[in-house]
Amino acid sequence: MSSNDLDASADLRNGQITEDEASLYDRQIRLWGLEAQNRMRSSSVLLLSLRSLAHETIKNLVLAGIGRLIVMDEGVVTEEDLGGGFLFREEEGAVGQERTAAALPQIASLNPLVSLTAIPTLSPFVRDQTINSAELDDEAEMVAFLKRERVDVVVACDMTRKELEVIDGAARKAGAMFYGAGTYGFHGYVFADLGPSFELVVNPPKDNSTLLKKSVSYSPLSAVLDRSNWSLSHSESAKGGSPFRGLTRHSTKERSPNDVLGILALWEFEHRHDDLPSGKAGQREELLSIAEELRVALGINEKALPSIASTAIDHLAEHATAFFPPTLAIVGGLLAQDVLRALSKKDKPIVNLLAVDTMNGTGAVTRWAMGDMVDAA
Repeated sequence: MSSNDLDASADLRNGQITEDEASLYDRQIRLWGLEAQNRMRSSSVLLLSLRSLAHETIKNLVLAGIGRLIVMDEGVVTEEDLGGGFLFREEEGAVGQERTAAALPQIASLNPLVSLTAIPTLSPFVRDQTINSAELDDEAEMVAFLKRERVDVVVACDMTRKELEVIDGAARKAGAMFYGAGTYGFHGYVFADLGPSFELVVNPPKDNSTLLKKSVSYSPLSAVLDRSNWSLSHSESAKGGSPFRGLTRHSTKERSPNDVLGILALWEFEHRHDDLPSGKAGQREELLSIAEELRVALGINEKALPSIASTAIDHLAEHATAFFPPTLAIVGGLLAQDVLRALSKKDKPIVNLLAVDTMNGTGAVTRWAMGDMVDAA
């Protein structure tokens, strides 16, 4: 189901900003510049899963004026979905409808200039292996889809660690940028993999009026999770060194290690059990043990974090599967803002993992398996 056909999307990519668009986006053109706005309106974004986090993200992307949005989801709207965002409206009979069909009218009302495509499945990006043959080459189909639809950015919301790794790998092969994001109760994360040679423009120092063109090489999620070189210090991050090892007490605290440890511990728990903790007996203790194991393996300064904060683990063990609207709004806003940075190539996007605790108002970006920005050729 689509409000515009693919030919219209192709024309959009090749055209320039119209008078209507210039009027609608006047404020942000003044902020970002015409070139950046034109990059955004010529872009195609694929958003996977219309669960709660997607709502705020979609709103910000569509209002900013991206060219085309493709949304994919295989589920139907439940009563639980109604409390997670504004795209599903009970008064319009959303419960029981396909999520894509229920959401499309609300998305279209935000900005009629954005081309929309809704696909009521997550295949080939997520398959039910009990139904589909394991012999299917999922990655090849993903790459083919991304190239056929000319996707610039893939945004995967509220998916498992395994799904994120696989989709990220396919996006890299297709030459598309990738974002994975999710929330676990009051905690959330945004991961960015913008490819092996992402170029951007940054503001110059005060004594220089010339914009600086920079390049940065991002790493896939699989490299972030690879522990083999965590014994190396943060100064060797490009080789996979720990982003915390060798930092001072003050620098360690600035990176809010407790927040990212909570996310990594949940991913490891999910990897071991194919499920998130849900408050069952023994899960809190296992999650705490995983987080402590990670703290030691990463060489985190013990003066800054002598042990894992049990309150965070208590919350994650009990509420990892819960959605809290304030957290969804914060993480969804941060995610959309960063996608727009990547598309416009103005200002530095996340490098490369953001973890937040919205209850305590903490969070920080840590750089995993990546080097610093360099001057673009």
